[in-house]
Amino acid sequence: MRLIERTFSDIQECPTVLLANLHVTSDIATNLARMEEVIEIAHRKRANIVIFPELCVTGYVWDDGESGEVTQLLEQGENRAIATTIDRIRDSLVDDGHGLEYVFYNNVRRKDGRFYNSTFVLNRSIDYNREETIYDKVFLPPLEQRFFQQGTDKRLTIRTKWGTFGFLICYDLCFVELAKHYAFRDHVDAIVTMAHWRSEAVREYAAMNIMTDHYYGYLWDLMNSSKAAYNQVWSLGANSVGPHDISGNYFWGGSGIWAPSGMSIVQASNITAELILVHNLDIRGQLARERDDFDYRIDFSRFYRHLEQEACTPRQLP
Repeated sequence: MRLIERTFSDIQECPTVLLANLHVTSDIATNLARMEEVIEIAHRKRANIVIFPELCVTGYVWDDGESGEVTQLLEQGENRAIATTIDRIRDSLVDDGHGLEYVFYNNVRRKDGRFYNSTFVLNRSIDYNREETIYDKVFLPPLEQRFFQQGTDKRLTIRTKWGTFGFLICYDLCFVELAKHYAFRDHVDAIVTMAHWRSEAVREYAAMNIMTDHYYGYLWDLMNSSKAAYNQVWSLGANSVGPHDISGNYFWGGSGIWAPSGMSIVQASNITAELILVHNLDIRGQLARERDDFDYRIDFSRFYRHLEQEACTPRQLP
């Protein structure tokens, strides 16, 4: 698996982050083997944090008619069904700041007889099965509504020695209020998005001679950038790449890291699977420097609190 390495700073105390830009199939055994391969590389490269894409165990769902194939796959890949692999990964983690401490991954889980699209945090001191440590996808596109129960607005944050992280899942990225709450109410330093974000959609403006057939991919790049810039936080995104082996839908990849300025500092391929490894990512330090230079959050927060307190209605011209 191709590995792209970059170094952000010379501050050794800052974390090394690995993003897995994976081609995820509908074969659970293959996907689990790839996850363990990524973990082995992370240990060898002394990464501190690994981020996998959405539904990295089962692959993305598809329209199976009434065959029940998707439901059967979700049952087989449900988080408790693969506990042996997950426990093995968790038990390999360290807590001394000199190796792999956190793994963020997304999988299906069953609760009260329903499936949820959920993000889990692996760490030696965290029980990943506890409800308080799990984030359920809030906004489900129509296809996912057939298979998953919608999560509540129960945000998940985790405080680490390198900063505080919040979590989104794929389509959640489109809804700016969630990210804003993480940034302005929860005061996170970084927002992690795990996705199976598609590539292909056409937008054309013929009179202007403008057209793209990768509109969804354009949105992935745009929304990660704007999420970072608007909220002045880091955006870390892990996305699946390549064609789905059953539906044929093509996923954009482009896993990457966007600084609080909104600028992309590194992105993975839109075509092939690869790993992005960034050493010494100065999360808190760079965030503070950029806010010192230009911090519109101060004025926005002051004004937004005023709006929340007042019954503000727009003026309408006749």
